[in-house]
Amino acid sequence: MPTHPVKKCAARSASIRRGRQGFSLIELLVVIAIIAILIAIIVPAMSGARVIARKAATTALMNNVTNAAEQFSQDHAGTMPGYFLPTEMGSSMNADATRGGFTMMENALLDLLGESSVVGEAGIGGGTGVGKLVGPFGNVGNSGKGGNTNVKVDMDRLGTGDDVYLKVGDDVLRAADGQAGTTSHQQFPDLVDSFGNPLLAWVEDHTAPRDPLNPEEFATENSKSERARYYWASNSGWLQSTAMGKGGQDQTSGSLLADPREAENSLTAVLGNPNFPIPMDFDTDVLPGASRGAFVVHSAGADGVFFGMKDAGAKAVGVGEGNPSDFSYALNFFTPSGSRLQDATGAFTTIDLTMGFDDMVSATGN
Repeated sequence: MPTHPVKKCAARSASIRRGRQGFSLIELLVVIAIIAILIAIIVPAMSGARVIARKAATTALMNNVTNAAEQFSQDHAGTMPGYFLPTEMGSSMNADATRGGFTMMENALLDLLGESSVVGEAGIGGGTGVGKLVGPFGNVGNSGKGGNTNVKVDMDRLGTGDDVYLKVGDDVLRAADGQAGTTSHQQFPDLVDSFGNPLLAWVEDHTAPRDPLNPEEFATENSKSERARYYWASNSGWLQSTAMGKGGQDQTSGSLLADPREAENSLTAVLGNPNFPIPMDFDTDVLPGASRGAFVVHSAGADGVFFGMKDAGAKAVGVGEGNPSDFSYALNFFTPSGSRLQDATGAFTTIDLTMGFDDMVSATGN
């Protein structure tokens, strides 16, 4: 009997379905390749978006701090926030991690979060009141040139008084990891950016020479020998850190600012305003006639290193792991070989060498 056509078609369809139950090896490899390509495209984009979002949040925080500092300054006859003077924060004792490490931002927070948290001064007997002993003068009984001493701070009162200029959440106001300083200084709250790293503050010493004759009159290691606008010791607690912040970055081996012996060059490069060089004719070594601001807030950025030796900006100006001592203010105007920077037309030009780094800087005040 002949096979019915309908049955033959049904049998053929069933056979085809049985033969097409899975992907072939080539098809599977193609699908895997497509997925891998999509991941390669999407993951960096997502990572880049996260970095952008964190930069935006960090910028907002830094602006919040500079606005608070400006308001404080207006209320205090032009004085920038900071319980201790810049010269006191630049004490050589503060650069000793076993006795100091109190940072300029922590000092500024004593004012911005309200002085009601300061419950007593330190003395030979250990001070009065409860709380943590903080300050730039090393041992308990030490005092500065003006007779000021370290102070006792009641941590629970920070940000609670009537004279609070800065209001931030506990996710931002907290002790960061890795501070090179005493236990009290390590426990004192910092302002932590969106990358998980503490913000630095640089506060200008207005008693320093206005027109520096050498880099040491603009920035120097400490205030023991001479006055300068900025002192490395005021932020040694973080510049000496070997495992700073969320990423645990070693500043001592990665930062162009880490060596106190090079402070006159490195800090002048960062904090000197490239728009106001002296002398203007560049006949001699060029120095900054002005700073970036009386109160400068500084984030290490995404890499967690303050002006990292591996940043693109370091390579662009010819400094880095091999020659960090060459990092100087003059690189805003000269090539590493000493020739004046020129634009595409051959005209002399100026750059802001800090723009090549992922660090973020915000400033206020003159």
